[in-house]
Parts: sequence; structure tokens; C-alpha cells
Amino acid sequence: MALIRSLTIHIKPLGDVKDFKDLVDERLDIIKKLVRELGLDVWSYRIVLPPGLPTDYQLRLTQDLCRDDVLLASYHVDASEVRSEDIVSVLTSCERSYITIRLPTTDLIDNVTNLYSKLIKSIDVNDFTRLGISIPDYIVTPYFPLATTYDEGISVALRYVDLFYRYVRGDEEPLIKFILNTSKLVNELAGRVGMKFLGFDYSLSPWLSESVVGIIEYLSGIKFAYPGSGYAVKKLNELIGRLSSTLGISNVGFNEVMLPVAEDDLLKERVAEGSVTLKDLTYLCSYCLVGVDMVVLRDDANLIKGVVKDVFTSSIIKGRVIGVRLIPTNASEGSEVLLKRFGKVPVIKV
Repeated sequence: MALIRSLTIHIKPLGDVKDFKDLVDERLDIIKKLVRELGLDVWSYRIVLPPGLPTDYQLRLTQDLCRDDVLLASYHVDASEVRSEDIVSVLTSCERSYITIRLPTTDLIDNVTNLYSKLIKSIDVNDFTRLGISIPDYIVTPYFPLATTYDEGISVALRYVDLFYRYVRGDEEPLIKFILNTSKLVNELAGRVGMKFLGFDYSLSPWLSESVVGIIEYLSGIKFAYPGSGYAVKKLNELIGRLSSTLGISNVGFNEVMLPVAEDDLLKERVAEGSVTLKDLTYLCSYCLVGVDMVVLRDDANLIKGVVKDVFTSSIIKGRVIGVRLIPTNASEGSEVLLKRFGKVPVIKV
């Protein structure tokens, strides 16, 4: 069943932290009331703050805005300024908080690699799921952990694998009706709280049994990621682009296929059996994926550095922002790591 994956509030803090918290809480309560009134089906609510805020202010905002019913993108930092102790503070002070590290140049890749080497000694493996690298800049999107705010408003990500599967098989009407109706209702909601609807991120992203890899294999007729899979992913991206341009509704973010390994059950199977390797996912970034995402891999500094280098190169080739979210572990390739919310995830083979 299709639904809103995330109803995301992009907002800029003003003045005293307590006053800002009261404002956010009030706005969230109103939005949730309107969601019920309008009959919207929302899977998660999210708050996104802007980059460029002082470190201490971001830490305080993280602590004060933390709520059990909301995900929070509250900490943005440049790779030239990142400190492991600050990352630990944010991740441990609020289990719903997410961090974006901006990596603008290849000169700073060593900073990121060293950070991972320090963090694996300081945080739980699950905490790495809330840490992302944005290459080469920040991006406005409802998708975490890379969500960023420049203009205030509401953005939306969709959980619609089932409708997209019908769409690629020629049954287009249910998907189009769902998007048009959702747009109409979210525009009304935004107007009633005095905010702008920034748009959809049309990216197609899985959730466990709602597998994007299943759609790719349908289009290719082969097991992912055998030769020919890249063509199918590119085809799927073209369908996403056509949908966005045809409907004429504002879009933000990536608007491409997303393959977070830990969030796609069929992809996890392909990784476990060795059909999908780290090399496959890294190379696909250069023309048809938005990043190497939710990948459990060996805790190897040179391996992590190599992935970041290749993804950075892919960003240059595509001329677009690409993300990296890696989950290093001491477990061996082929074994499994248990992640909260995501279940058992295989350690990917290189």
C-alpha cells in the first residue's frame, strides 16, 4: 500500500532554543492534526535544520528537539571541521538524530577515513546508520541522513514500490492518481500551517519486502547485479524522470533509484549469495545510483577510503550530489550483522 514515507519540515532556528522548541512542537502538533483531518497516511515525520550553525548550538538543538515520534536532521558539518567527539555527542544524545558530513574536495577524504577509524571504537554499529557523507555539497531532500534546509517548507518522500511495479508494467493510473492526490492534500496542509510545499523527492526507495531490486530484475530479466542490470536501473531512472516532468509538480532532492542494502530484503539476499558486491554498487553510482547506502562492510580504512574516492569520482562524472552511508564492522565478509529495525544484514564482499 502506497503512503507518505516522510513528511519533512524544513525550518530555520531563530533566537532562544527553548522558544524555537516550543514553536516546532506547536507546528508539529498542528500538522499531525491536519494529517488526520485530511486522511493522509504518513509513515514518518522529520525535522531538518540548515547547515552553517555553530557547533554548540547544533548540539543544544539536537538535545532539545529530540522526540520519540520525529526523526531529526540537526547536525551538518564540513569534513574540514568534523570532530569525532562531536559526532559521538550528537548520536548518543538523541537516538532519532542524523548527521550529514559535507565532503567538498578529495583533499579531505583522509579526514573522513580517520573519522570512521575513531568512531568504530566509540559508537555502536547501529549508530552508523544515522551518519551520511554528502559529496560534494549539501542537498535539499526529505531523505535522511543527507536532508538539508535552505528554504523553509515541507518536502515529501513516497513509499510506493507497489504502485511503481504496476507503473513499469503499463498500469500507470493508480500511481499518477496517488501522487496527484497526495500533492493536493499536502499543498492544502502546508498552506494551512503557513508553509510552502517544496515538492516531492520522487526517488524510488525500498523498505524490506517492498524491494526495488525486484523491479530492476523484472525490467532486466536477470538477477541483480549481473551484466545488463545497469541498463535496467538507468531505464527505471528515466521512468522516474518522466513521471516528475509529466506531472509538473515541484521536486527536490535526488529523484533516482535508491538501493540502501539494509532496507531491501531481496538486495540483502543478493549480497549474501555474492551476486552483488561492493564493487558493483560503487561502479553503478557513476551513472544510475544516488550513492553507496546502508552497506555493512569490513572495518578497513583503505577500503573505506577507496569507496569514498570512487563515489566522489562518480559525483564528478554525473555532476550531481551523491551520498555515502557505510556501516563498518569487525565481522568477516559473508557473515551477518544484526541491525535494529533492519534485521540481519550481510557483510558485503568487496
